[in-house]
Amino acid sequence: MQHYPDYPTRGILDLNGFWEFSWLGDAPWEGISPAAFRPRTVMAVPGVFDVLPSYGQRRGVGLYRKVFGDVFAVGERLRLAVDGMGLFGRIWFDGRHAGDCLLPYSGVRFDLDVRERGRHSLILAVDNRFDPERVPLFHPNYDFHAYGGIYRGVALHRLPACAVDRVQVIPLDLDAGTVRLKIALDGDFPETCPLSVAFDDGRPRHHELPVHAGRIELETRVPHCRVWSPEFPHLHTVEVAIPEDAVRERFGMRTIRTAGRDILLNGEPIELRGFNRHEAHPQLGPVQTPSQMLEDVQWLKSMGCNFVRCVHYPHDQAFLDLCDEMGLLVWAESLGWGNGAEELADPRFMDLQEQQTRLLVRNGVNHPSVILWAFLNEADSSSPQALPLYRRLTRAIREEDPSRLVSYASNRTTKDLCLDLVDVIALNGYPGWIGPVDWDTPSTAAIAPFTRRLTEFFSGDSPLADKPLIFSEIGACGLYGCHDLARSQWTEEYQADYMAAAAGAVLEDPRTRGVALWQFCDTRSYGPSGQVRTKPRGYNNAGVVDEYRRPKQAARAVADVFRARAANPQAGGRPATPTPLHEDPFPCPW
Repeated sequence: MQHYPDYPTRGILDLNGFWEFSWLGDAPWEGISPAAFRPRTVMAVPGVFDVLPSYGQRRGVGLYRKVFGDVFAVGERLRLAVDGMGLFGRIWFDGRHAGDCLLPYSGVRFDLDVRERGRHSLILAVDNRFDPERVPLFHPNYDFHAYGGIYRGVALHRLPACAVDRVQVIPLDLDAGTVRLKIALDGDFPETCPLSVAFDDGRPRHHELPVHAGRIELETRVPHCRVWSPEFPHLHTVEVAIPEDAVRERFGMRTIRTAGRDILLNGEPIELRGFNRHEAHPQLGPVQTPSQMLEDVQWLKSMGCNFVRCVHYPHDQAFLDLCDEMGLLVWAESLGWGNGAEELADPRFMDLQEQQTRLLVRNGVNHPSVILWAFLNEADSSSPQALPLYRRLTRAIREEDPSRLVSYASNRTTKDLCLDLVDVIALNGYPGWIGPVDWDTPSTAAIAPFTRRLTEFFSGDSPLADKPLIFSEIGACGLYGCHDLARSQWTEEYQADYMAAAAGAVLEDPRTRGVALWQFCDTRSYGPSGQVRTKPRGYNNAGVVDEYRRPKQAARAVADVFRARAANPQAGGRPATPTPLHEDPFPCPW
């Protein structure tokens, strides 16, 4: 489903569809090899096996196999692209181990070695069992379900001796339309390389440029440049061709930076209004169909959102493509949830965190919708042991992409030790819902004092007083179809009151610059034993739409708040060109 990057001249085998499948169950990992494969049935790719009737909620190992004819030459360069799997993966090609995937949800690549002619066999082992040695990045206590399977697309690239891998496009001057192109070559590259550059299917310009460590840099101008914004999501393409290969990337001309307490998009202050969103569906798990992604974006736009936080792992590049096209600003983050101090200081955990966070940035670097890179949701950032890893990750992100903002979602609030490292302070909290609760005080009455206490703490003499501040999580649950005149907890009425009060309290505070409510849709949440930890139905029911995208009363309540602010720049929304509600292309569907 991923549109970009596109390789117009390269031989690419689309491996999506049905693969042969063999279920090994809870077999010891040490004994698993290609010889263990016994073709018993088929499995869909993309797809997860533990939502299907035969393997529902089971944890173990599944082997996927794809067989090719005599189609590859000896010595030919092949690269397997897997855009996301979990929880652990191992790859064999023609019986030889080609690599492991310890990074759930990340888009990963594996080079395959063609040593002989004849039939070829590609086998992927996928294990959804929790194992701190093989899956150190995912724990049973995470508040979202851990699925087993291949979450996204799989393709096999046939590479020339020298290939062009990616082109990072960094906007420099919006008025002049200038950009810096960082071109990454792969394979046997020369000291100087002839290449052509073409924007938007225009005439190519030819260059002969030096290659340094496989990289070429070029500053140039985008003809007929148009600026990207949520109101006007104009997009450009650039195609870079070398003698044996080419890549086409899509990008947007926009800038994002901070100035004091403001977040500036294209030099203008912006208020972020949105939701947290998981990749989740009760029948598909984390697998996303194009129709489902489009439905989610239309729901978000209809509620007056201009922002979505993609939690708590790298999301499908196709969803980011859609946000580019429809003008939705994105917070993208790597995998992590509530990790403790001892874990944050573990060298192996630190290495894997850096690997997946760099991949997050490299894979999504040209999406104009992405304005924030983030990591380690609600980890123990109040511990001194956290500082080395937080420094390491913020440095890694800025090395990969200095053009965007860096943050992480903290629930350590006033005790956090790492917030000086980031560009935007992001706080999580659930006053009146999670944590100490005064049962004599209505939940909605607890919201404003909580948010005001935090905004006052990060004001005045605070060394962080001059940074933008947003609330990256705040919300409460409601069960779809549950109603009560008393508006009691778990009802749609209770949730609607809470969500509207939370959105209003955050956005009306002059210290804040945005909110991501928790959350967009209900999501499955339980560990290996089936225990739900106060999660009715085994779901986190804080969605304003349920798992099938049926709207709750909270959806309309939040839409009233968000759309009123979007229509009134003086209220703080400050859109570049407010769209009159009677001309809104995303009217509320109620």
